[in-house]
Amino acid sequence: MANLLQLLRGGTPARARPDSLRRVRVDVPAEPPGTDAVFLILRRVRTPLVVLVSVFAVMTFGLSLMPGTEENPDRLSVFDSFYVISYTGLTIGYGEVPHAFSYPQRIWVTLTIYASVVAWSYSIGALLSLAQEQTFRRALALNRFTRKVRAIQEPFVLVVGYGQAGEAVCRALEDQGRNFVVLDSHPERIEHLALDNYTTDVPAMAASGRDPRILGMAGLGHPNCEAVLALTDNDETNLSVVMTVNLLRPELMVIARCSDREHAQQMHDFAADVVINPFDRYGAYLVMALRRPSGFRLASWLMSPRGSELPHKLEHLTDGHWVVSADGTFGFEVTRDLESAGLDVVLVDPADGRPDVSDAVGFIAGAESDIVNMAMAAHARIENDNLFIAVRQNSAVNHAPLRAFDADSVFVPTELLAREAVARITSPNYWSFIDHVLHEDDDWDAQVMDEIVAVVGDATPVSTRVEVDQRSAPAAVRWMRTQELTLGDLLRDPDDRTVRLAVYPAVLVREGRRMFTPDLDKPLAEGDTLLLLGKEQDLALVRSTVFHDAAVEYVATGREVATAWVFRVWQKRVARRARKRPPGGRGSVAA
Repeated sequence: MANLLQLLRGGTPARARPDSLRRVRVDVPAEPPGTDAVFLILRRVRTPLVVLVSVFAVMTFGLSLMPGTEENPDRLSVFDSFYVISYTGLTIGYGEVPHAFSYPQRIWVTLTIYASVVAWSYSIGALLSLAQEQTFRRALALNRFTRKVRAIQEPFVLVVGYGQAGEAVCRALEDQGRNFVVLDSHPERIEHLALDNYTTDVPAMAASGRDPRILGMAGLGHPNCEAVLALTDNDETNLSVVMTVNLLRPELMVIARCSDREHAQQMHDFAADVVINPFDRYGAYLVMALRRPSGFRLASWLMSPRGSELPHKLEHLTDGHWVVSADGTFGFEVTRDLESAGLDVVLVDPADGRPDVSDAVGFIAGAESDIVNMAMAAHARIENDNLFIAVRQNSAVNHAPLRAFDADSVFVPTELLAREAVARITSPNYWSFIDHVLHEDDDWDAQVMDEIVAVVGDATPVSTRVEVDQRSAPAAVRWMRTQELTLGDLLRDPDDRTVRLAVYPAVLVREGRRMFTPDLDKPLAEGDTLLLLGKEQDLALVRSTVFHDAAVEYVATGREVATAWVFRVWQKRVARRARKRPPGGRGSVAA
């Protein structure tokens, strides 16, 4: 399995990196590619405006030249004529002012009515035609999207690609309260995003990530952009995103999806932080399930969506003959991983028909068609009922039939990609714990899994990071400057310290050094960072405890003190006087 890197720290300012290929600093382009809405409007309504202005001008000066009546022989002034033409040309109708008109004036006003109606009809038709044009509507959407991105005041993640993996990542980011911007070349996916009931108005645009100008409009050059995720189903598009980030914003972290080894190597040349190949990952995880079932079970559980049940242990996955029926890159990657684990593997083409699995212990149906995979898996189960069957699922539409089939393993490339990407962007300490699980021995993984389940339960826990510093844990820091506070004390219930909260300490970071599954009796120090796994309400109690002096003192000593500052000061003075007073009272001193 590829090296697993430690990644995104939410809200941390980006730092320059030495592995960028940039030699000349170039600003990120952020101008729309020739689709300014105001320019389009002015260009398209130029002729209608000329027609309207000409009609109003001719009719105004013409009315001012018309003779008046015998009672009022004076002609209308230009201003009076403009006033009359204004409400007449707008079809408002107000009457004859400042006095009754002569027949020539009335004839001219009648001509004005018909001329203005024609001019307005032509102008409104031109505007309606412009509003229906795809170019104009796209220009309006681009301008609106740009304004939303510029208005973001907090750190955000730029997600390029809103397929199944992109949607899962966006859901996880929202659960963590983090902002994100979405780009996808398919308009229907952006329309689907608008209907996905996110709690905030997510800036999204149907555009390709290959255009650096589009990436700039999406916030690549924004000072609050902290990471870029290239999750499209096109390797060249993802490579283009990686190249653009490396050359224009090399300090940003970038995670990319890739299914081709050549493109993956090119992404590494451009210093992509992580390149996730779901085909290669699946083979690696399958080998892990074969060799280290407890580690695979724990890692997959921790990477599952919160609330997911603990996966069942694969009991009958043993060594022996394996058959892989797959086409394309998937078959090559899985076969390569299984052979590297010392297994006897045969790779066959699905076009050759149903393979012989009578003497096999495992069968992988990995064609690009879900129907073909279901058919091959069904035949394999009929031929060998004790066979371990893994099925590749390419479309979410077939989720229900595959679930009813109940294969031993279902490989969904986008789901695996989303799980690993979410685990990596949750926090660097969270991914470091999963990385440690992947590389530890199976006995250690089994012990840790039993400990977590005993404390938290069999649902995937929520993770949180607690910084033991003056800003994030002021009460705990004040207490530790004079007395000791252990990790176990911090995990006590602030209402009843005899009760252990459903919280498991996964990682303790001190002076840049990570300690995994630290002991509960370990004293905490100012500057420590804790990664805690547990239930949401219990984690909230821990975050609340470190802010209240009374709660910290109670969990550390068991003494119940007043929560108000005035009463705590009074209690300390009373206690101080009691310590100074000799035993027996004042009389004993006199004696």
